[in-house]
Amino acid sequence: MSFRDYLLSDIILDIDSEFKDDALDVVARRMCKKAKIDKFKPVIDDILRREDLASSFVGQGIAIPKAIAPIENDFAIMVARNSDGINYDAARNAKANILVMVFINKNVKEEKIIELTAEIATFFKDNAINSAVKNEEIDTISELFRRSQSSDETEKKVQKEPLLSSASALAREINAKAILIFADAKQDIEFLKSIRTRKQIIIITANKSKFSDDLIDYDLVQAPISKTSGIGQVKIGVLLALSRNLISREDTVVCIAGTAGKDMFSLISVVDIDKEFDFFFTHTRSLTPPDVKPEVLERVLGLATEIGLEGREGKSVGTIFVLGDTDNVNNHIKQLVINPFKGYKKSERNVLDPAVEETIKEFSAIDGAFVIDGNGVIVSAGTYLNPSFPDVGMIPELLSGFGSRHAASAGITVCTNAIAIVISESTGQVTVFKNGSVVLTLSRQNGL
Repeated sequence: MSFRDYLLSDIILDIDSEFKDDALDVVARRMCKKAKIDKFKPVIDDILRREDLASSFVGQGIAIPKAIAPIENDFAIMVARNSDGINYDAARNAKANILVMVFINKNVKEEKIIELTAEIATFFKDNAINSAVKNEEIDTISELFRRSQSSDETEKKVQKEPLLSSASALAREINAKAILIFADAKQDIEFLKSIRTRKQIIIITANKSKFSDDLIDYDLVQAPISKTSGIGQVKIGVLLALSRNLISREDTVVCIAGTAGKDMFSLISVVDIDKEFDFFFTHTRSLTPPDVKPEVLERVLGLATEIGLEGREGKSVGTIFVLGDTDNVNNHIKQLVINPFKGYKKSERNVLDPAVEETIKEFSAIDGAFVIDGNGVIVSAGTYLNPSFPDVGMIPELLSGFGSRHAASAGITVCTNAIAIVISESTGQVTVFKNGSVVLTLSRQNGL
């Protein structure tokens, strides 16, 4: 179910308030009136209380404030904007141009709230959507969805995609298990209509919200690929498809990729996973710890690639994310600084919640690692990794060029069942370790 199903109004509300509390008050009052909620004060009090605990600003001019409210459905949503920007008390004085306010039924589980928030953030972070709302090009959510799915030209005529036809034929000829399509190479999703194959189709995208729920014949994987090269797309796509058990190491797959924004597929390749990605399986058949949810790996890998590309405030940043097997990991760590996440509810420090993204990026400049459990809850930051090895033969041998950050990351994955994702401060390269071995590298030159 899409967030669109919970909208109280299809109209994007224009507001003049430039101050945060005033803007929240205006939108909350309008929502209460629409939802026929008589008692306004408890709702706005809950919104402000949540904002005091943690800002709802999720980046790119978007804020998603929430409150528990007496509503019949699980959620009620309204979208508002201020093109000049609202002073939102966000990091680096960033302003909010888009407010997506969410009322929540008291019986809704936290996992569903995080899932909805992530869907909203992903949708409005799309560059075309974000720009259209901020610049007042579009006034309704319906029109936004139409723009995200197709243009007038593609609605009239579906363009033929030669590489898709070639991939289908190739998949039949070599008896490939699946076709992996990196959909962000195209500006819309009309290309799906030209696919003619009985093979398994796996759509890799940075924005799942572009795809409707009725695409039941396709598997969707959200991946940080919008700024990656074709080779980088293949690496990430295969890794995440494997982590979701959509394919296995014995399979051969056909991959179609292209540069985001070019509106064309430019690369077709055949991947024999066991032969060409054998480094994935150096010591194990499983890429990810059994307790790590695939969506958590997708999210953290996305954050890592963004930090590797962008750094922080113009400076390169190096950090480590350690995922899974948290009980064992805790035996090999100590805090370098006071843990900034200690004392917060689990729901307020989950990497799947877009509201946590800016906080993670801010703390990525702190020495040490982020320790994250399999459900995505951040256990600690600024954490020193101190792996211990009962047998000298267990100490991993690293390739030249790797420093102490990579050595500690490789080590923690030897003495535990965790996976570690490392960002190099000097190069921005993202490296993934499992069982002491490198399973994936993405560099600015050939991956990012």
